[in-house]
Amino acid sequence: MRRANRAALRELRDAESRLAQNTASTLHGFLDSFDRDTRLLAALAAGTRNHPIEARAQDDAILQAFQALVTVVPHYRTIALFHQGRRRVVAVDPTEEPLHMGPALIAASEQLAARVGPGADPLRDGPITLGGRFFYLYAAPAGPTEVVVVTSDAAMMLEAVSRRPTDARGLVLVDPGGTAWIGCERLASCRPLPGTSGDARQLMELIERGTRGESVATHPGAVRLGLPARVIVGVAPRIESGLGPWSVVAIAAATDFDLRQRGLLWQLVMTSAGVAVAILAVGLLILRQHAHAAGLRARLQAAEEVARLQRQLVRAEKLVTVGVLSAGIAHEIGTPLAVVRGRAELLLERVTDARQVEDLNSIVSEIDRVSSTIRQVLDFSREQAVKVGEIDARAALARVLELLGWRLARKGILVDVDVAHDLPPLAAAADQFEQVLVNLLLNACDASRAGAGIRVSVARDQADADRLRIEVADRGSGIPPHHLNAVFDPYFTTKKRGEGTGLGLAIVWQIVRAHRGEISLRSKIGVGTVAMVSWPVSGPPAQRGARSA
Repeated sequence: MRRANRAALRELRDAESRLAQNTASTLHGFLDSFDRDTRLLAALAAGTRNHPIEARAQDDAILQAFQALVTVVPHYRTIALFHQGRRRVVAVDPTEEPLHMGPALIAASEQLAARVGPGADPLRDGPITLGGRFFYLYAAPAGPTEVVVVTSDAAMMLEAVSRRPTDARGLVLVDPGGTAWIGCERLASCRPLPGTSGDARQLMELIERGTRGESVATHPGAVRLGLPARVIVGVAPRIESGLGPWSVVAIAAATDFDLRQRGLLWQLVMTSAGVAVAILAVGLLILRQHAHAAGLRARLQAAEEVARLQRQLVRAEKLVTVGVLSAGIAHEIGTPLAVVRGRAELLLERVTDARQVEDLNSIVSEIDRVSSTIRQVLDFSREQAVKVGEIDARAALARVLELLGWRLARKGILVDVDVAHDLPPLAAAADQFEQVLVNLLLNACDASRAGAGIRVSVARDQADADRLRIEVADRGSGIPPHHLNAVFDPYFTTKKRGEGTGLGLAIVWQIVRAHRGEISLRSKIGVGTVAMVSWPVSGPPAQRGARSA
């Protein structure tokens, strides 16, 4: 009897821990996006200030970027740029109340901006209470004299993280300041408990009892907090993010456990009445366990589907932002860059001093690098037509390796090529297919140590005879697991600042999907990364089979 009770309790506790871990993973994605977006806006503002155009034009370009992001991300309410403590550029979500809440958020942002010094780390504040609502503020320096501050509606963000299909479970999210959030499964009931309050202490005591190993945790104040009097607790590992450490705890009513205990007792009574009745009780119990396990699997699957949809929504929001920004970037930056480059080339024809020639060549080189970045942004944001033809994968790979030969030779990297014989032609636009190979090989080259090797293989996909499988494997440092889902997002990069735009894999993903292909990454820290592309071959299925025969 005791062994069965322990097994039932362990099963329920494991289920709550899985729920807490899934929620923590979703929350980690939101926090990372909050951190990356704020840093990206700060970098965008600082970069705009470095261009030789008038201040008003700079402010207009920055405002367009701010307004685009505050509109597409639901929980962002205001984005503001402050110059030496004074507001310079302000963007407010169109759905926000304009007379009182908007100005109050900007005033709170101004106070936080005053606390951020030049070159300092980003600074977080919150939750702050304004008009009965709760907000988090995040500030990052944008150059030596300016600061970007983004405000987020805490309840809206946490409700998106905590939404669950059942009321039988509750989630507690604890922010870096010790504030515990409860009731966030619904926006209207989401509220914080400051760490110094009596309610928060009672809640933490209840959680501590559950994690300490008590079979079923209880606390007299649980009902007053809207929680069941008797609960089972599951805890996820602490989240480390740019906005500080967060914790997630799942709390479920002990009803299922009580029902299990009653079922076991009833089974014992029926066993004493006769073997036949005992067999029936065992059968009912087995059916009940299967039904319960199926319910847990369905809930877990629903949670995973929600997390996938949220990642797709974040990616879609960033794609919209790239489209809005690209036109402004090309117009406001491209023309001045062309003028500066032309003047620099004229000076190169006139000067003879070696040092001045070197300086002017550096100016031209840096302008070309910025122009290349702008072209990547424009190419990525445009809807490019795909004119599919028949492509020889072996010949395309040979052209790409010849093109990148100097880059690979400079790092002493050898490429091991393994292309199967008698492969059917690919259905692809030649330039776009070669661009995929170029980007994947450049990433592998950048990730590899000097003198290391890269392996490229092309063969028929074992899972689908109508596709070819292309793999590019490096022996670099690998990608952390929590970054694997973000590497195809625009502007996400694991390279050092200035070494990458974060668009390479995003462009690859866009091209592969446009050709009805699939791409994925497999990586292990300290071992390396393998990029796997599944690409359709040319012709209808019947012809493909004839070729392979």
